[in-house]
Amino acid sequence: MSGWPGKYIIGVTGNICVGKSEVCKILEDIGAQIVDADIVAHDVMKSCTTVFQDIVDAFGVRILNNSGEIDRKLLGKIVFSDKSSLKKLESLLHPTIRAKIEETILHYNEGVIVVEAIKLLETGLSDHCDSVWVVNASSRKRLERLTKRDNINVEEANNRLHMQGSQALKLQRADVIIENDGSLEATYAQIWYEWGKIGLPK
Repeated sequence: MSGWPGKYIIGVTGNICVGKSEVCKILEDIGAQIVDADIVAHDVMKSCTTVFQDIVDAFGVRILNNSGEIDRKLLGKIVFSDKSSLKKLESLLHPTIRAKIEETILHYNEGVIVVEAIKLLETGLSDHCDSVWVVNASSRKRLERLTKRDNINVEEANNRLHMQGSQALKLQRADVIIENDGSLEATYAQIWYEWGKIGLPK
């Protein structure tokens, strides 16, 4: 159990471009409060933070844009082509991201709170969840979504997909699996069904 009185925590995870944000938007429309780890990461990487300086020290000033902020696209190209660089970045980011998410949950109202995080399981954030939902989609669909979303070629998209942790392992640890290969209506129906099974803690 999550350990937050009056709050039911759903962790939503799954590899890149399975459609986590789409699922979380539906959950938000139904009535959940959302904590997006990617938005938290944006905030902790701003130039006013200690994490910013740690990342610049690790990767050099080449990752900065003209405004003196971290160019996330450039940094992404570096870390998604080298596993050791990705691990280095994650080691700098994850402790602060986890602390910020825990702080956000603490200050949210009672009810259902959804934590969307691609590294939900790897960082231990899942320990705070009452239920882990893994969003799933075929490799073909994920490749199609990624090339369109980031305007990149198939080779670069495949490199990013292959740098991800195992989707199969995520599925093994799921309390709920949301299949997101089909229509929006089909995804919504799955989410609504699972929502109906949630019992809020007293």
